[in-house]
Amino acid sequence: MCEDMNYTDADVLSAMVNVTADYLKKAIPEGSFRSWLACDNGRVVAGGAVVISPWPAHAYDLECRRATILNVYTEPEYRRRRIARQIMETMINWCKQEGFARVSLHASEHGRPLYESLGFEDSNEMRLNLH
Repeated sequence: MCEDMNYTDADVLSAMVNVTADYLKKAIPEGSFRSWLACDNGRVVAGGAVVISPWPAHAYDLECRRATILNVYTEPEYRRRRIARQIMETMINWCKQEGFARVSLHASEHGRPLYESLGFEDSNEMRLNLH
């Protein structure tokens, strides 16, 4: 997935894997990271995740948590088979069942049409890069 997004520095990618492994060792058992995978003969061919973060309540949402979808990816040879759509629908339904008022994501250029077809809308989020 990262390589498809033009992140190709092997040392940086290796460090990312190590740091993320440490994060997942804590986040999965505590329930703040949930993921869904699609497999073909034991090979993971697609997946996506939801991160649940503590967040102050808001007028539209009295829960003190927020759901963010991330890392939705399908291996190139498995695209155009509705796999990503199924994973997204599963994650959205899970978020609804868990009582979240909203779910957010950052869309890649290639993913945007799928997300828009599922009802996602542009928001007023802005970003400042600090590095």
